Amino acid sequence: MNKITALIILLALALPGALLAADATLSADILSAFAYRGAVENDEPVFQPSLDICGPFGFGFNLWANMNLTDNRDSCYPDTGGKWSEIDLELNWTLPWEGPLALTVGAIYFIYPQEGSDFILDDETGGLASDEDGYPLLTETPADDGYELYLTLAAQDLPLTPSITFCHDLSNTHDWIILLGLEHTLDLADRISLDLGAEVGFAGKYYIEDNYDSPTGSAWTHIQFDAALNYELTETLTVGLKAAVSTLLDSDIRDDIKDSRLYPHRDIFFGGLTASYSF
Repeated sequence: MNKITALIILLALALPGALLAADATLSADILSAFAYRGAVENDEPVFQPSLDICGPFGFGFNLWANMNLTDNRDSCYPDTGGKWSEIDLELNWTLPWEGPLALTVGAIYFIYPQEGSDFILDDETGGLASDEDGYPLLTETPADDGYELYLTLAAQDLPLTPSITFCHDLSNTHDWIILLGLEHTLDLADRISLDLGAEVGFAGKYYIEDNYDSPTGSAWTHIQFDAALNYELTETLTVGLKAAVSTLLDSDIRDDIKDSRLYPHRDIFFGGLTASYSF
């Protein structure tokens, strides 16, 4: 947790100066589930705030977090209602030029505050201690973490916005995943817009083994479709409704997750409320 404390102090010192020379957006979403690259981390309600800062010369910063809102036994971190399960810190740079393609490179530091807990042993029996419902008790331990580098190419000035992102995991798998994306925004009426998006992933064998608990090798991982209906209350405040469907693609990955019960679902439809404030 010392690293988390140091990062918070660093951000507290750096953000005021950065905000003076940058555009920022503060967002807060309440969703019915949390799915990431096809992995259903939690199938019950979550709270996901974020802060996105676009600075001069193409530099940017993003802070994103997930809080479980219920003590879901089937989530990746059981009985963590009201606690942060993930905090992501991202630094990025977009090439400041006018052209058909936008190039962005970045680094993400993943923090998992509930990761790395150990089982509590019973002092009398030496076996696993359990709560009144018979579930094993876990200790509170320092957060685990991870690192990822990425490069994104996105087309500009097209009716649809295709993109390709290459992500390289540095901390756990030393492997990669490629994300193919497609985005489009429709202006439905004054102050009302509809954001549409799709993402499909293809990953290397070590990434799949570490994140999906499957020895299947390199494979197509997931596909997700998103839709967000937004309404501008003011020039700076926007609220909306979001819906998404996510599914795992490779049949071997699906079978392995079913057998291991690593995630509660292989397919999920979820959605919720969104809000953002720009300043």
